[in-house]
Amino acid sequence: MSKVKLSACLIVRNEQHLLPDCLHSIRQVVDEIIVVDTGSTDETIAIAKQAGAIVLEIPWNDDFAAARNLSLAHATGKWVLILDADERLDAESIPLLRKLVEGNDPYEGYFLRVEHAIGDGFDPTPITVNPLLRLFRNREAYRFEGAIHEQIASVIIREKVDAVLAFTPIRVLHLGYQPHIVSGKDKIARNIHMLERIIENEGRQPFHLFNLAVERLRQGDDITALTLLREAREITPLSASFTHLMIKIEAWACARSGKIDEAVQLCTAGIKDFPDYTDLHFALAVYYDASGNRHAAIEAMREAARIGTPPSHYHTEGGVGTFRAHMQLGAWALEARAWREAARAFDAALAAEGCPAAAWLASVRLRRVQGDLPALSEAAAQWLQVQPQALCAALLSAAQHGGGSALELPHASAAHNAPTPPVGSSITPQAKPTAASARSTASSAAKNPSRTSATVSLADLLADNNNNNNHDNNLSSPPKHTQHVQPTTNNTPIAQALSYLSKADIALARLQQYPRSRTSAATSRLLLPLYALALSAQTKEASTT
Repeated sequence: MSKVKLSACLIVRNEQHLLPDCLHSIRQVVDEIIVVDTGSTDETIAIAKQAGAIVLEIPWNDDFAAARNLSLAHATGKWVLILDADERLDAESIPLLRKLVEGNDPYEGYFLRVEHAIGDGFDPTPITVNPLLRLFRNREAYRFEGAIHEQIASVIIREKVDAVLAFTPIRVLHLGYQPHIVSGKDKIARNIHMLERIIENEGRQPFHLFNLAVERLRQGDDITALTLLREAREITPLSASFTHLMIKIEAWACARSGKIDEAVQLCTAGIKDFPDYTDLHFALAVYYDASGNRHAAIEAMREAARIGTPPSHYHTEGGVGTFRAHMQLGAWALEARAWREAARAFDAALAAEGCPAAAWLASVRLRRVQGDLPALSEAAAQWLQVQPQALCAALLSAAQHGGGSALELPHASAAHNAPTPPVGSSITPQAKPTAASARSTASSAAKNPSRTSATVSLADLLADNNNNNNHDNNLSSPPKHTQHVQPTTNNTPIAQALSYLSKADIALARLQQYPRSRTSAATSRLLLPLYALALSAQTKEASTT
């Protein structure tokens, strides 16, 4: 019997920039690595061999399943883990993965949570989450089918009628759908070519039509995509694993084409068949609001928040049932000037995993401007305690920029009072922030994407504008008003922009003292930190292009 328990199988071509991090992410859990190279002309093969992988070289023949199956044929482990070079296994998932491989559970395979980053930058949002069968027993009969979007779950069920497949919380981060990677590899044109050829040879099967529609949407051809989606929906059974996703995407395509009423109808009908699919409730709320029906939008968004994260067999987007739903409810409450309702919504968002800094800024700003609530809620304080120290310093500066007393954090230092991290957590106590440590934190977050790194650009940019007199500020000793970061000490774009926002805030604060302008001035002041966050991200992008 083979002593190899887990074989990692990959297919690659010209992945010298992405492959090292992929191999690094699995080095502690796999026993062997099988790499099928389909024609690399860079250092990909050398990198794989240096990592100890068995490398098989074949010419590319427009067939992903064939390449996958070659790697399976050479795997000797009891279990197989399927990965691509543009994917990374989450470090916190390694203990569970090892337990499944070494255990005696009767399952033939496991679905992993593959999180697709669909925007540029580190940890871009939103993140779509797909349950994909990536871990299964190594049996000779189990081979992939499909030249593109290859599948193996249906093969396992067919070959072993009593096979049971399970869903797991094991996370895999996929970077391959980021725009700069897609355009650099011309994936869309390649996929369209392959799908059109498959449809010509195998007929107009719903799964192929659906995938071709998605590629057309990515290409910007909404009219052709909608035609394909409608054709696919007519012949796709509700039991198909992608039906719920197809309904959501068709509704989105309708909305993008200006057919808002049709998008509402599609979501409403889809909810009848998939009532626990949070994404449809979230989308319905957005489309109701776009149609001018704010009341119905709020009800639909509340239902999305009530359901929360959908069951694991659904394809979903990160946060639609948690922080994104609550943040949207908070934004609508602000528009209605329902201040306390907005505060509750932002606090609910902050309690959810992965909540970005925008919710923290909105919560703190709301309380500071209104003046009748504590400046820092319990939820906001707890959220801040688990953030990197340099990020905390930057956010505190952004929140109080424009005057006012320093934020007083409850109890002692967040760095000293942070809750004990769970086993496998990457959260560790941080040292006092300095300009160098702030930049180092941002750089580290870039190399190790986390769910809160949407705020890294803000931390990075503000850190560059800290002067040496401000580096001793930490959370255990709230900074004096005279110690606030003053971006006006230099002429960088972010410094000038924050200076203008500061002056605007001072002027609005004065207007807020007069009854006639009190409400409008307060509402405007709530938005200034969010402008700073958005502006900092844009400035960061401009500086890296």
